[in-house]
Amino acid sequence: MKRLGMSGFVAVAVAVSVSVNSSAWAGELVAWGSDLHGQVSGAPTGADYVAIAAGDTFGLALTSGGAVVAWGQNSHGQRNVPAGTYTAIGAGARFGLAIRSDGSIAAWGEDSLGQVSAAPKGDDFIAVDGGLTFAVALKGDGSLVAWGDDRWGQVSGVPKGTGFTAVAAGDTHAVALRSNGSLVSWGYPTATNGMPATGSFRAVDAGGNQSLALTTDGVIVWWGEDPYDLGLAQVPDGTGFQAVAAGYLHALALSPDGSVVGWGAGATTSAQPDFGQANPPKRNDFVAVAGGLFFSLGLTGQTEQVLLADDFDDNRKAVSWDLVGDDLANCRLEETSQRLELRATAKSDELSASYLSNGWGIDPTAGFSLKVDFRAKLTLGQAMALSVVLTPSVKSADMEYVRFGVGSNSFTPHYLVDAKSQTNSLNRLLSRNQADGTLYLSYDADRDDLYLSFTGYGAADAWAVARGYLQGAWGGRVLSLELEGRSDRLPIGAGDAYFDNFVVESGNLVVTEFDSVARFWSPVLGDHFFTIDDEEADDLIVNLPDVWTFEGTAFRAATTRFASGLAPVYRFWSDRFAKHFYTISEAEKDTLLKAGPAVWTFEGIAFYAYPQGQQPVETRPVYRFWKPSDNAHFYTLDEIEKDTVLKKYRDVYVFEGVAFYALEP
Repeated sequence: MKRLGMSGFVAVAVAVSVSVNSSAWAGELVAWGSDLHGQVSGAPTGADYVAIAAGDTFGLALTSGGAVVAWGQNSHGQRNVPAGTYTAIGAGARFGLAIRSDGSIAAWGEDSLGQVSAAPKGDDFIAVDGGLTFAVALKGDGSLVAWGDDRWGQVSGVPKGTGFTAVAAGDTHAVALRSNGSLVSWGYPTATNGMPATGSFRAVDAGGNQSLALTTDGVIVWWGEDPYDLGLAQVPDGTGFQAVAAGYLHALALSPDGSVVGWGAGATTSAQPDFGQANPPKRNDFVAVAGGLFFSLGLTGQTEQVLLADDFDDNRKAVSWDLVGDDLANCRLEETSQRLELRATAKSDELSASYLSNGWGIDPTAGFSLKVDFRAKLTLGQAMALSVVLTPSVKSADMEYVRFGVGSNSFTPHYLVDAKSQTNSLNRLLSRNQADGTLYLSYDADRDDLYLSFTGYGAADAWAVARGYLQGAWGGRVLSLELEGRSDRLPIGAGDAYFDNFVVESGNLVVTEFDSVARFWSPVLGDHFFTIDDEEADDLIVNLPDVWTFEGTAFRAATTRFASGLAPVYRFWSDRFAKHFYTISEAEKDTLLKAGPAVWTFEGIAFYAYPQGQQPVETRPVYRFWKPSDNAHFYTLDEIEKDTVLKKYRDVYVFEGVAFYALEP
């Protein structure tokens, strides 16, 4: 679950919102609709619940401590929860499901077609859901399994392979979400008809013979069967919806303001099947919803406001992170088993990989606090580390950084701090005897003290203090953050080393997705030059004014690949032609790479923009021209400038169409 709240931001992106639900919660249960078996009036009290699931006439809830409580009908033992500690729950029509803390599946209740007794063995499951008489589950490697009734292929038709991030079961069909945002559905044909074949989605649910999905923009999509013409396809308009839930003949959605909307059966309480199940209470503190047969559940909560959080539970990298590394084939970070795991091979010769803050940073002119859980096995022995890294410049991160974490070497497991600036340095190791723990970083802006601890926030709990770095040595520049893993020829497998539950609890986050791309003209080289790097632009202005003339902002592009659709624009330099070249085309890039440095030298990613066909409505085309006489290229977002070149210089420049899409200056 990814959460990036806008409160406390000192800069906000205009074109693309990165805001989602910003509450970390354990909340209260709310139920409404039919109460024939006490599934509404019997909902437990208290405010320590973190997940809900609805069967036909019973409910399940998971507490923050891992206990599962059940209420409502018990004619098939659906309330007889096995003892244990759990991390996830699901409900079939008349049976319950849960994932134990060891990753195994527990099932109880009606077992007419093996939906309980045939539950698969293993200890790597992360999500589970039940239908009428069958069930589905998601494994930590992103694969799916199903068991129970197979009349409509809902078991034998389960998709093969990995890369799935969510799965839900209706009565006799199921729907799953792939990591690339696409959908797949199988089982009863009428229930699967109409599933979108294109688009990018982030959530799914299924119930009865219907399915729901949320696009990445929070738009609701419905498909399946509406046998009684109850208006199931008439989904609420708008964007920003946070969650969806499908009942038997009704549907629910969590609105951006925390209220719940319902449609289908139960919008009124007139007569069967209208029991008010689609008529939720009027309140705006909901954080989750679930739909049963003729009743509904909601979970509320408004506690512990956080700025940004990632529990890595969906096994998919959020747009708020960028994965970078020296050699990702031999040392990488990977979201799997609901955590961020470090994996490495014996070829990892002093390699590192990082989840780098993507499109956001931390304002060091104000205090802040953040933490992340870790596991680093004590028996690893050889050199490895998991660290939180703060730096004011990714480009000079080897010279300006504070690194705080845990590791092992050939001598002992340890805590570590390693900090460096032009004026300061700090290095400390402390032996540790715990494999699991939490790294705490907190900052006192008035004192310019960064407190590093494995017990809590503030000076009293600090093991080490990095003084005078963030404002003094680094001048208050916005901080990038990395969750970094390192290995030196140490094979690291599943469960050996990982991060979990990353939270920025206080401070100011700076959203810096789009920035100005400066345009220069060189009468000496007869070429235009474009850069989003302020330091590079300043260097040309100050040190090479006789070569490069600053012409202003050409357009605005992204500094990081923070949103769906953005792609890198690559920059090349040719000694042969004394020219720069920019392309968003992977094929064009590969062609130039094959030509070799004798013709084109690859200079990396210049910035990020949108390819044609994936551009948001607020972007504008950046046009490309080619000058055959000296192999120069010219780029412009200005329509007047484009038309002028087409009209007056058609014998000089060849119009090559749209290069990419960006924002106006």
